[in-house]
Amino acid sequence: MRIFITGRPSIPAEIRKRFAKRAKSVSPGTSKDHIIEYLHVRLNEDETPDAMDKSLEANIVEKILKNMSAM
Repeated sequence: MRIFITGRPSIPAEIRKRFAKRAKSVSPGTSKDHIIEYLHVRLNEDETPDAMDKSLEANIVEKILKNMSAM
């Protein structure tokens, strides 16, 4: 998973131009549910889906959400 965070208004347009549908955008005001949805989408795009079961996926999401609350 790659996460890129920026505050410059010109960057999102450049990212969409260069990466088309591979780039996902989440605004700072996004709800916790949107973050969870984004994480599940990205985790399901894993090139080796057999390497992760639902328990590991849930653990990853839980840890990210826990650490995210401090941001």
